[in-house]
Amino acid sequence: MKQNRWRTGLVLLIVLVVVPFAGWLIWNNLGQTRGVALGHIVGQTPAPLAGLAELISGAYHEYRANAVRWSFVYFGCLFGSAFLSALAGVILKLESFGRNEKRQRDLAALSAALAALLITLTSIGAFEQKWRANRHAADALEALSFELLKPDAQGRQARILADVQRIVTERGNQVLTAAPPATPAQPAAD
Repeated sequence: MKQNRWRTGLVLLIVLVVVPFAGWLIWNNLGQTRGVALGHIVGQTPAPLAGLAELISGAYHEYRANAVRWSFVYFGCLFGSAFLSALAGVILKLESFGRNEKRQRDLAALSAALAALLITLTSIGAFEQKWRANRHAADALEALSFELLKPDAQGRQARILADVQRIVTERGNQVLTAAPPATPAQPAAD
């Protein structure tokens, strides 16, 4: 009996401490290596375009951070649901729970219910679309930032700003309506 309590305590420790800590690390650290080139572009942009470069860089980093977070939530719920579903079946099949079949069935039911809730939250919350919308917008802004280094960029400043506005608007529409991107964003045309 002591050994079962020890195992239960270890599982609870993993679930309550290790998993949230790993999630916190992922939440705060993933995506920090993205956008390195954008930092160099901001530093190389001519003075008249520096404000526009900062605007693009700021929006890019915001959207990349959002993409990382929505990715974590989406895939966390997706894989968590798969894990809990499988766990429900395994709990019913394991004989190591001893003779307490009532507890075994309760744990399996709880696991299956939590799995269903995670999938429901993922679907209703449109987590995948929010992840994709932010990822798409960040990629479009990164591509647009290279336009700032072209020799004629100062003459196209209004067009580049209009492209930033279009990307921001498309991202907002995709997040709010859960509609997929219409077309990949294109850099400013000459």
